[in-house]
Formats: sequence, structure tokens, C-alpha cells
Amino acid sequence: METISYEQEGLYGIIRLNRPDVLNALNDALCEEFIDLLNKLEDEIEPRVLIITGNERAFSAGADLKSLLAMQQLGKLNPTEEFLGKVKTLFNKIERYSKPVIAAIDGIAYGGGCELALSCDFRIASTKARICLSEVKIGVLPAGGGTQRLPRLIGLSRAKYMLLSGEPIEINTLYDWGLLHEVVSSDELLSKAKEFAAPFLNGAPLAQKAIKNLALSSTNTDLDSGLEIEKLLSNNLHHSNDAKEGIAAFNQKRKPIFQGK
Repeated sequence: METISYEQEGLYGIIRLNRPDVLNALNDALCEEFIDLLNKLEDEIEPRVLIITGNERAFSAGADLKSLLAMQQLGKLNPTEEFLGKVKTLFNKIERYSKPVIAAIDGIAYGGGCELALSCDFRIASTKARICLSEVKIGVLPAGGGTQRLPRLIGLSRAKYMLLSGEPIEINTLYDWGLLHEVVSSDELLSKAKEFAAPFLNGAPLAQKAIKNLALSSTNTDLDSGLEIEKLLSNNLHHSNDAKEGIAAFNQKRKPIFQGK
């Protein structure tokens, strides 16, 4: 992989954006490599948690506008539309990924970089992070889910302020608004992300996958329908090996050994 790197540290998988010369800007190649990696990891029992990060200068500066301009000048038809299709696929895959996903944000997270973080389950930032949805300043809009995910996370009025101003919001304010779960120093960022995620390592993988799906669907499903889906998935889980192991371990007063089956 050229645009991202991956390493597994125990039960944690660390995905690092690796285009430092352009502040980890998103392009076609990065999206494709990221999607391929998620597809490979999806069915593996480990890692149990994914942490997405960049470097001290940038989590991600957003879309690689120079790359898009170059493709237009070469006569490629609809390069922006094609690129946004890949971005949408990547962000949806992260949001629906079966295991907990944490964004560890240092440096700038502008535009698509912010939207990448929004697609994760949780966000931890350093005190040096600068986060905004800046698209309005160049005459476009956040088309990687920013207009949809942000209001669901922090409320409509606060989201509209971020979207319409395009300005970075002070980090402690974003923490107060609920966009960030922790604010730490740059030196602590990865260790704190692991510490934050440690409780997730105790859960059963199949149960976590079902819970994530149900929680996500609750944002656009009426209550009665959601409760029916919840009942169906609950019944299915009770027939899993993990559920049998979990109940047995509880009764035997020992720690369960889940296998994601």
C-alpha cells in the first residue's frame, strides 16, 4: 500500500493515512486502498478495534483538489463525480464496519478529512487539531456525508454554523458539543485512543456488529420498525456460539472466549 499504512498492535488495528506531502489529502488511490484493506479485515476475528489516524501535521486536509484539477485538464469525464462515489463508498463502509472504529485526529481535519472522522464511531483529538467543514469557502458543499452526519451528532443549529461558516471550531467547544469524546496531547493520542477503546475488547464481535447496525438504523427508522428489527437480531444472536459461550462463562464465573461465531 502506498497511500495508507496498516499495522496491528495486539487487538488494535492502526490505519494511518500516508500522503504527508499533501497533508494526507484524499484521492482515488487512497480510497481504493482503504476499501480493499477494510474488505480484507472485515471477516477476521482480529483486530477487534480499528484506529484511523494521520500524522502531527494532518489527519487529512480533505479532497486532493490538485489531483481533481489535473484529471479535468487531461479530459477525464466527471472526475469529481467519480471521486465522490469512491469517497461515499469508503465512508459508508467505515460507518457500517462490524467493529468499533476510532478517529485519532492530530493536525488539520478539513473538509473530507472531517467527514472521514464523522464516519467513525468515536473521535479523539489532540489539542493541536483543527477541525472544520470548509467546502462552502470554495463554492461547493460537504458531499461526503457532512451535511447528514454532522447534524445527527451535534444538533442542527450547531451543525449549520459549522457548515455555513467553514471555519475551524475551537477544540474544547467541539468536545462540549459532543463531536469529540476526548481531547489530549499529541504525544498521548494513540495511547489514549487505545485506552478509550479497551472496554470494547470485552464484547462479543457478533453482538457488537448487531448493536452498531441497530444504532445506525435508529436514525432513520420509526420506533416500531426498529424494535422489530431489534427482536429479530436478538433472536438470531441467542443461537450463536458466542452467546452460548457468554452465558456459560457468566454462570461459571470466568471470562468468556469469543470467536465471532
